[in-house]
Amino acid sequence: FSDMVLAKMKDPTFDATSYLQKINASAQRMSILIKDLLNYSRVNKADQYFEPVDLNQVLENVLEDFEVLIRQKNAQLFSSPLPTIMGVPVQLNQLFYNLISNALKFSERPPVIKVSARTIASPDQSTLLPEDAAGHYTELTFEDNGIGFSQEYVDKIFTIFQRLNDRQKYNGSGIGLAICK
Repeated sequence: FSDMVLAKMKDPTFDATSYLQKINASAQRMSILIKDLLNYSRVNKADQYFEPVDLNQVLENVLEDFEVLIRQKNAQLFSSPLPTIMGVPVQLNQLFYNLISNALKFSERPPVIKVSARTIASPDQSTLLPEDAAGHYTELTFEDNGIGFSQEYVDKIFTIFQRLNDRQKYNGSGIGLAICK
């Protein structure tokens, strides 16, 4: 598109606005993709250490990031008191960020988002999580009233670059839930 703009610049009737908008949109998509790829690569870094993480603070920080969008979409967020757990702060922040982002993005009416946590003796998929010293796990639940997805796609949505929705209607790179996984 930039080549087209350069080629037609001398034509006084030429309006470059639509071409420049396309260039800008493409650059924004590329920027998001690069940022998401960097986040994805950081998740698997072995040199990140577990430390106590207050999930209430993580949620508060993420909600601050989305303050304007929450207001624009007239979203409501409800949260039960969340625990402090052992984890990697940047990873937990990324988890909350991506899940809240999806709840806001994939909604066709004002989003209602509920975040809760509970202690359980063992997770449904015990191979995914290491047991803590007390033999208990924290189960986090993010619930929203968004568009949802069919259960037949439950494994596909956690695969990098897999998208279930039209890119024109819902932006994104298809990396967010892969990061969450």
